[in-house]
Amino acid sequence: MGANWQEVANAVIQRRVELGYETRKEFIEGSGIGARTIGDIETARRESYDPATLARLEKALRWPAGKIQKVLNTPLPTEPADVATEMMTASGVYAHLYSEKLDLAHLIANSPLDAEQRFNIIREHRRRQNEFMQAEEERIRAEIENLAGS
Repeated sequence: MGANWQEVANAVIQRRVELGYETRKEFIEGSGIGARTIGDIETARRESYDPATLARLEKALRWPAGKIQKVLNTPLPTEPADVATEMMTASGVYAHLYSEKLDLAHLIANSPLDAEQRFNIIREHRRRQNEFMQAEEERIRAEIENLAGS
């Protein structure tokens, strides 16, 4: 399959999760797009879709018209050979993500992980982001209280 369809798959999964649809089934129910088509898109199984289907998908994901074509037309970044080897496992993806060497979309797009593994990485990333934000809010509150008490 073309690498750019993998980019679309990753972007669709990431956006679906951002919108609060943790499962593909939840998203399908609200999108008006068939389960097989969503599955094909999220796994980059095909390289050809009806333009009306892609327009419905963009609308369901609250993307501007043409977003999918833009992703398809974006040149893929190159990566060092050592990164490519490490991307064979979920732990390799996590290691690079949390060392901040590469961004999430790049990591997932260039990993041979299946759709469920990619989804789990996105979900775990979101969970860690939320934990970080909560800790940061607590730190700021404590700092403000210290300043107010001074």
